[in-house]
Amino acid sequence: MYALQINYLKTFAVAAETLNFTKTAQLLDYAQSSVTAQIKALEKEYGVDLFQRLGKRIYLTEAGMKMQSYAKRMLALHEEMRQEFEEEQEEKGTILIGACESQCIYRLPELLRFIRNQYPQVQVILKPVPSSKTSEKMLQEGELDLAFIMERDDQHNGLLEAVSLFQEKIVLISSPSHSLAVHPSNSLAEVMQHPLILTEKGCAYRTELEQALQNQSLHPENIIEFGSIEAIKQCVMAGLGLSYLPLMTVEKELQTGELSAVHLDEPITQPTTKLLWHKNKRLSKVMHDVIDFAIKQIG
Repeated sequence: MYALQINYLKTFAVAAETLNFTKTAQLLDYAQSSVTAQIKALEKEYGVDLFQRLGKRIYLTEAGMKMQSYAKRMLALHEEMRQEFEEEQEEKGTILIGACESQCIYRLPELLRFIRNQYPQVQVILKPVPSSKTSEKMLQEGELDLAFIMERDDQHNGLLEAVSLFQEKIVLISSPSHSLAVHPSNSLAEVMQHPLILTEKGCAYRTELEQALQNQSLHPENIIEFGSIEAIKQCVMAGLGLSYLPLMTVEKELQTGELSAVHLDEPITQPTTKLLWHKNKRLSKVMHDVIDFAIKQIG
């Protein structure tokens, strides 16, 4: 009954402003008969007439003017209460964020620190997801709230909202003593003569490397596959082969000389890091703030 009375008070408040039941019905998307019925229900509830008709116009009665004052205060208090409970609920709960391993380790700690500082009661669950397709599927099925993915900038899933943050730089790496490390430029055919130590299939930058090889009718056979970037780096340092990884994951080792960049004579398409969420998902204040932070601080 309380919810009904609030709706009736909203209808009355609009009618008291417009002094026109037809216009009130249009503004609230009601049938005019519904507006009339709600006003009559209030009049019956409180035993007063709220409007009087003089000719073709209606006016507030003295009781109607008092009701208008009360209605404004009650509706304002109701809105304040609703917002208070919504904000309290949003400042708790859980937020599920998906990202590939490299982003989890190298990009997102700053974001997690922001959430912890701004929303200490919000539980953050960070899920490492191996591929963009998996992240998109999890978003569509409600298993993630937000996802950071890497893919080509022109790719888009119509069910998801996407914000492009920046273009990643992916580099081919070797041990410093590797024969290709000293060459100013190398062809993909030359790269194919050495073992490749790669991330799992479906990873965006592995996919781009495979596409570049396929474009030249090159088909890698000597591949070692790891799910861990750190394991890949250790194998490359040990001289077991070459790898293709985001610069952010190997920048320190390149600077210290533990790894070397292998320069290619043909560029490979670089993926774009994007932030995704479901189009139909209601965004909480926490999610809005996370999206804003990612755009301003990570992008």
